Amino acid sequence: MNSALRSDLFDDQYSMSLCKGFFRGAGMLQRMDELRRENEGLKADLKTSQTVATELRCRVTDAERKLLEEKGAGAMLEQRERVWER
Repeated sequence: MNSALRSDLFDDQYSMSLCKGFFRGAGMLQRMDELRRENEGLKADLKTSQTVATELRCRVTDAERKLLEEKGAGAMLEQRERVWER
């Protein structure tokens, strides 16, 4: 093989290697964009879940407070009834 042919072959192999590297890099960038979008979606889902959890905690706290108030009112009525019985 003469040196000119070897040089052309090397240039072709080098070009092929660069192309493969470029496409591999482009594929990685595309995958990074996909992962970034997925991550943003998961962050939004997490924020929604946290909001729902906070709302549920508030509802539970309100329900507990109402229950305690009702029990307290019931206890006060019982005390009044006892006083009236005397």
